Amino acid sequence: MGQQCTRQLEDLATVHRFYLTVLESHLGHAVPLPADVQQAVVSPADSSTLLDALKFWLDLLDMAITPPMVREALKHTEKAETAHALLRYFVAKASSRSSDRDKADCVATYLFRAPSPDSPLRWHRPEVESSYHHLYEAAKAFESEVQRALGDVSFEPMPSALAQLLREFEFFHQELEEFRRFDQITDSAIVQRVRELKHSLGKSFYHPEALANAAVWNDVFGRKFDELFHDATKQIKTFAENVTREGGSILSRVEGDITVQQLTEIETQEILAEDYQNAQDQFRRVSKFKKAVDHKRGARPGQAPIAPQVAAAQAGAAKPASDVKPMAAPVSASVPPRVPGKGETEVLAVSPSAAVQNAVQEGKIHSTKETIKNRVRNAEAKMANIVPVKQNNMILSPAEVEAFRADYGGEKSFRADYANIMMLFVSYHARMLIEVDDYNQKSGSAYLWKPHADALTYLLSTLERLRLEAEHIKKLARQRGLQDKALALDATVDKVKKYANIVSQTLQAADQSFTS
Repeated sequence: MGQQCTRQLEDLATVHRFYLTVLESHLGHAVPLPADVQQAVVSPADSSTLLDALKFWLDLLDMAITPPMVREALKHTEKAETAHALLRYFVAKASSRSSDRDKADCVATYLFRAPSPDSPLRWHRPEVESSYHHLYEAAKAFESEVQRALGDVSFEPMPSALAQLLREFEFFHQELEEFRRFDQITDSAIVQRVRELKHSLGKSFYHPEALANAAVWNDVFGRKFDELFHDATKQIKTFAENVTREGGSILSRVEGDITVQQLTEIETQEILAEDYQNAQDQFRRVSKFKKAVDHKRGARPGQAPIAPQVAAAQAGAAKPASDVKPMAAPVSASVPPRVPGKGETEVLAVSPSAAVQNAVQEGKIHSTKETIKNRVRNAEAKMANIVPVKQNNMILSPAEVEAFRADYGGEKSFRADYANIMMLFVSYHARMLIEVDDYNQKSGSAYLWKPHADALTYLLSTLERLRLEAEHIKKLARQRGLQDKALALDATVDKVKKYANIVSQTLQAADQSFTS
């Protein structure tokens, strides 16, 4: 029997022992084994002819074992070899069943969170608020570890279209950074959207690159989810305790059909122990309770949406550049402070420092620039000027396309500075389109609109600095006799300024309507 076949049988035997432990723990009794399977497990070195029998038997056991059972059992597994064998088993199997994919997902996440001591690669788990650069580096390091663990197990190469699809994780991470309350997670349906992304990868999900990106996401999202969930349930229970302490009845209604008694009956740990898919109703219930408590405390009503005419295609219809007023100071979209009422416990929502928020926004601008650059460089020549941005298509000018196609490396030169300023203005425009779209979608909520208003405020407040840099570049272009480049940059700057002016005026009007 070949060495590869021997290794495969050893892995299957390891997986089988793991599965039996899981099943017997849940059933409370031993699992009867078919004779040929028992022979293959007892004497794997002499069981090459029984390889298929063991595979078929494990395929049956896979129908009885759920992903949460695997995840929970891995917490009590001390041997990294068991997790590695499970990983090789799922990658070699490459099943299209969602339950098998979820189990492979659990194994990869476990290995990311607890890398084996002998791993030549050690990575630091990125914090929830880390820039995507650190998340990307963690995924690349873990991808190498996955390949090392797989050894000679073959996997299908990832098609370029699906490899591009993995970049969606970057935008999911950006969205996650903005969540400050638990019901933002449930309202955004981000869990379902990530599951759809994983499902759309098909068998390419078992590629090391996909497994690594999914594991990093699961780790960062899991910690953020637990943090916000615990915070929500704590505030709900605190509110209920204050009501009863002040003499209120546990049967009194908080809002609609929600009673104080229901708030006190939330079992945080029991809900978190459930699989997310099975506990969705419970999570939505907690989200509903939290909204009711916020509303009772006097939460801010929904924000008015930015007018529909704020769209890429409409930007050109704005006032001429000469009529555009200087950009106003950033609009404050913060919720006015509120003194807690009698019997309430004040819960302070500590926002990240301004420096952290600015770094996050700069990271998003850089990420958008790289995304557009990849799009322009990989698209056919006749389609390179059309860049999809959320619900819009940005139409780039020939000069803008040329800037994104240019590759000057790290050189310090006029042409490199010119291309960079062009790309930055286009990226600012794209970022505003993205945030306006998200702002409009969430304008009816109590607070989901705010991160997008804050992002727009940052973009508007830093655009003037960018315009001054553009003026310097235009002056150099004219001095060098490059009038066409100066005119092209002027057109790009004016286009972005017109759109920014519309956004600024609309945000100010919305802010005034709230404060009046």
